[in-house]
Amino acid sequence: MTRSWRDLRTRYLRLRERPAFWALLLSTACLAAAAHALTAGAVAVPFAELGPALLDREHPFHSVLFDVRLPRIVGAVLVGAALACAGALMQTVVRNPLADPGLIGVSAGAGVAVVLAIVLAPAAPFALPVFAFGGASIALAVLVASAWSRARTPAPLRIILAGVALQALGLGLLAILQFFFADRAPAFVAFVVGSLNGLSWREVGILVGPTLIGIGAALLAMRTLNLLLLDDATAGGVGLPVRTARLAASFLSALLAAAAVSVAGLVAFVGLIVPNGVRLLTGPDHRVLLPLTALGGALLVLCADTLGRTVVAPLELPVGALLALIGGPYFLVLLRWKLT
Repeated sequence: MTRSWRDLRTRYLRLRERPAFWALLLSTACLAAAAHALTAGAVAVPFAELGPALLDREHPFHSVLFDVRLPRIVGAVLVGAALACAGALMQTVVRNPLADPGLIGVSAGAGVAVVLAIVLAPAAPFALPVFAFGGASIALAVLVASAWSRARTPAPLRIILAGVALQALGLGLLAILQFFFADRAPAFVAFVVGSLNGLSWREVGILVGPTLIGIGAALLAMRTLNLLLLDDATAGGVGLPVRTARLAASFLSALLAAAAVSVAGLVAFVGLIVPNGVRLLTGPDHRVLLPLTALGGALLVLCADTLGRTVVAPLELPVGALLALIGGPYFLVLLRWKLT
């Protein structure tokens, strides 16, 4: 029994040293999930018809694939990658594996701003990411002011408690907006739960810029993010401006969360599940963590969305509800593991 355990541990340690294996595995899984998502749904499309249907505008399945399913797949990939990387950045900033923009109020702040934008400026959809980033930034500033200790370092338990309060405040404001604008309640409900239903190329266009900018900037700052894993004195000793680096990483996280919220609503737990899972597989090095986290987040949201629109077809379950069913128990296990 002991020998078998040692063999498993040895194999696990060897796989941790092979990030290319995990990158290939996740990339292949994403492609397979995307192909399945194209074929599955209320209208089944044979796999052999995918190529002709996508390329030929006269093909009977072209509109279903190109105008309905493909933008939804691309949107799910971008939303998942953005939320997962936002969670990884936030966890690095506050040194707390329980941090996630969807759980500590950042996404709720973005959500309130997006709903206000929808109410006040419905004819300006491309302004939604700007409003979302503003709301997320305000929520982040309140969170930092509430949870930072006197030593000017993030206090993990304070972050969680302040985030829960901030999330409750955001959801309360959203409920008040739903009450005063009841004529738009169905759209608001879908937004609060988190849904990719009806995603079009216009929403993908809104999402792609901030997501690529945020992830690209995070990838360029991987060495800095690795230094933030050290204590402040050590990081400062090698020349890192710690407070500036934390602030920059925080607002990158807010940008990514805001981009996802602006088109998908309050989808939570992606930034909690994926980074922690990737750390178990490969360790905390951001040179490996961030690319694999982006792939893992894309795969998780794509699979959840495909399941939601096929399991009770032609009805659709919101992706946010399915992710909550996965993330809620995961959060409880992680909470018990990390705080005991």
